[in-house]
Amino acid sequence: MIPRRRILLEATDLADWLRAPFITPERAAAEVTAFEREFAAAMCVPHAFAVASGRDALCLIVDSLGIKSGDEIVIPAYTLGELLPLLTARGIVPVPAEIDTDTFNVSVASVRAAMTPRTRAILALHLLGAPCDIAALCALGVPVIEDCAHAPGASVDGRPVGSFGIAALFSLEANKALAAFGGGVLATRDDALAERVRPLLAQRPRREWPAMRKMLLKWVEELLVRSPLYAVAARLMFGARNAARFERFYRSANQRVRADVAFSGMQARIARRKLARLVQRHARLDALWHRLADALPSAFGAQRRDACGRPVFYNFVARYCGDLEPLRQRALALGLDLGIHGEVMDDTARLLGCDDCPGAATLYRQALLIPLYDGMGEAQLHRVIARLHALAADGAAA
Repeated sequence: MIPRRRILLEATDLADWLRAPFITPERAAAEVTAFEREFAAAMCVPHAFAVASGRDALCLIVDSLGIKSGDEIVIPAYTLGELLPLLTARGIVPVPAEIDTDTFNVSVASVRAAMTPRTRAILALHLLGAPCDIAALCALGVPVIEDCAHAPGASVDGRPVGSFGIAALFSLEANKALAAFGGGVLATRDDALAERVRPLLAQRPRREWPAMRKMLLKWVEELLVRSPLYAVAARLMFGARNAARFERFYRSANQRVRADVAFSGMQARIARRKLARLVQRHARLDALWHRLADALPSAFGAQRRDACGRPVFYNFVARYCGDLEPLRQRALALGLDLGIHGEVMDDTARLLGCDDCPGAATLYRQALLIPLYDGMGEAQLHRVIARLHALAADGAAA
């Protein structure tokens, strides 16, 4: 079975895990400070704060901007649904804006149309590493929060994403480009916002064990994905009968925002190493992305990633105009694990009870996560392409 996602297992990460219990608080703090300084320099912003997660960064930004109950934030109609409770729990009203179904990113015209006198911010997502039209969004006259969870290293006119808006959030989860097995970064060019965030983070205790536990669980999960057992598990989890149940379980297990501990020294050490080779990683995976895109059967359409800037790799998602569930079941029978519907992203307009974003609804029905990741070799890439062609031929014959 070719899994839809895998993480890279590195001996240096294991060495950092083994070393973590012996890191002194002073050494851990120094590692975190060094990572923050290097990250800020790489993203061309004066301030970067390592935090518990990308979601934690969003909460800190929203609170530091003074956005309160009854205020509105315009969000993409196609994004991660778990962001909604972070806003609604504060009484903030998320207002969905339509997307472009070629780039998958939010439309500037739809954001403008969604704005009201109560709009306090725009959440601008660079989806799947593809820059949105961030300059035009910043020209709309309200603070822009950049969601760069998928896009560290992407740029617009040579300027890194994350440096355009008033603040930006980045994710360091195990499946991200800077995989520190959890954590995130809040980046900002606004001195006043930075001064409001800094004392909040200073109150958090720094402990290594929570990150160590998360990394251990991710490694166990990855070893299971790499084992022959995964073929059986994938058919059970993603079969027609159990897929919806498994998705609900996975979401509930990942909804909590951990904000009671500081970013650990182990995570900082791992993140610094991966930041140093980020450009090389993107170059390698972007080359694979283009090879897969060029080899897609005509039934599949790749995302247009370069409409507004230079993209970076985060997953391979294509559109398929047929029924996704039967396609997924045929793919599982061929040994190919594909992600569909909410396993890719969410139609947040629908989740909010809105029916005026047909582009997001269409993309939700058509988006297909195809395996492409760190560590994929030539033979496995050829197998993915061959099985996609077999699926397309089977669909044409049906």
